[in-house]
Amino acid sequence: MDQLKHVMAVIEARAGELKKPGVVSIRPGYKLRNGWPTKEPAAVVIVSQGAGPVTLPAEIDGIPVDVRTATNIEELRFRNPAAFSKLAEQRAEFRGGAFPEVDPVAEGAGAAEMTDLGVQVTAAKPQIPYTPPRGVSLRPVTGIIPITCHASPDAGWPVLREYLAGTRSTLTVGMYDFTSKHILEEIEKALLNKRKFDITIDNPARNPTADQTDSQTLAALSDALGREFRSAWALVQSRKAIRRWIFPSAYHIKVAVRDSRAVWLSSGNWNNSNQPDMDPINHPAETDQATARKSDRDWHMIIEDSGLARQLEAFLQHDFDVAHTEAGGIQQEAELEAAVPETLRAAAHGQFQFHRPLRVASERLTIRPLLTPDPGVYQPAMLNLLESAQNTLYIQLQYIHPSARQEDAKFTALLETVTAKIQAGLDVRIILSEAQVSQGWLERLQAAGVDLSAVRIQHGVHNKGFVVDSKIVVLGSQNWSAEGVLSNRDASVLVESATVAEYYQQIFLHDWERLARQRMQ
Repeated sequence: MDQLKHVMAVIEARAGELKKPGVVSIRPGYKLRNGWPTKEPAAVVIVSQGAGPVTLPAEIDGIPVDVRTATNIEELRFRNPAAFSKLAEQRAEFRGGAFPEVDPVAEGAGAAEMTDLGVQVTAAKPQIPYTPPRGVSLRPVTGIIPITCHASPDAGWPVLREYLAGTRSTLTVGMYDFTSKHILEEIEKALLNKRKFDITIDNPARNPTADQTDSQTLAALSDALGREFRSAWALVQSRKAIRRWIFPSAYHIKVAVRDSRAVWLSSGNWNNSNQPDMDPINHPAETDQATARKSDRDWHMIIEDSGLARQLEAFLQHDFDVAHTEAGGIQQEAELEAAVPETLRAAAHGQFQFHRPLRVASERLTIRPLLTPDPGVYQPAMLNLLESAQNTLYIQLQYIHPSARQEDAKFTALLETVTAKIQAGLDVRIILSEAQVSQGWLERLQAAGVDLSAVRIQHGVHNKGFVVDSKIVVLGSQNWSAEGVLSNRDASVLVESATVAEYYQQIFLHDWERLARQRMQ
């Protein structure tokens, strides 16, 4: 980082030579070779997609000038900063802040930290301290526990559809986003006969594949299910429909508890991108590779254990009760001004080989629930797991946003442990989505100490999964940012089972070999 601080100082001193028409931003980074960052510090100059040739010096004060065409995210920020700001307020993957930067088109341009770009919530809105449900603690469960392992786009929707159809009495859900028509119709059909359904939900910027908004989803469910359906807007700081907040940027959980006996837990929302309406396992003739490539990679699990189900149900019900008290009576939030443009979605490269679901019903295993922001749960468990790695560490995440803030030290400790394992010579492989390459985040990862030879980019990754030494797997919803790891509502499970770990490892290695690559675009 010291080298890049020097680069920033040179950029500020020589900015006049780099502020040319068509230049979107100027920041420190690393020189690219074959579309991938080297370890040579550089002044990175981002040029608008519509700009013609821009004449710039090859170097300034001995520092190379690396000229790049703006990504779609960077172009949106340049063309429509107001729309981008609203989008970044609700979707952390689009935020800047990897490095200080010079914005040539801003009035009074100069070095500016962009970390909080888009997060412009009224300061007067008070925060409520997070509390867990009384008398309930998160604890591991051990035994012969039937589970169903599966992934999207391979088998996410067929397995979820069967899970929802099996509801007998109650369905309790915590969900970030729910905009899919085929999931809505299945729930209306499955729960029509006076089955109780409670959902706590966020309301993020609209997914580009959405059939309807979250507000419209809730209205449709209320019309179809009547009194047996209850909903509450999650207490997220940026939500207009709530007066006080608990979670700073997202109620990001994706969990459904059925009949207090079975849990569906995932990295994926109830959106078309996460749960595409396709079944390539049972209907291969109808398989559409184009649809698969435009869908998200997510890992899911169904766990049939009443002990775990009651734990998670209690936390979800407590979330609902607190949110309903705060936002009770608000049936429909105002339509959001922000939506994710279709241009920000990129199709995966390569061809999918689809993986069948795995049913494990006779093996003794241990499952540990990992919720945030509950203190002493996710972060220490993940730190112990990462430190325990002896041979292999496979990580697939939507993004990693390193932080230099002291209050984020516990998150930084996780990333430092991954770095240490790479340096120790373990087989560490990290797959990230295309969101990592915009606004300097891939280079910021290298500046944080991560050797990018261990990293590949796969378009459409929405997963938050880890496989350690082919014997332990973690899957769930925590993105690797300070808020995702420490303060938003998220849920994962840590499963100690070689059979389960090897299943998800097979999918990871498929992605590493067939879909991921070391290219920025």
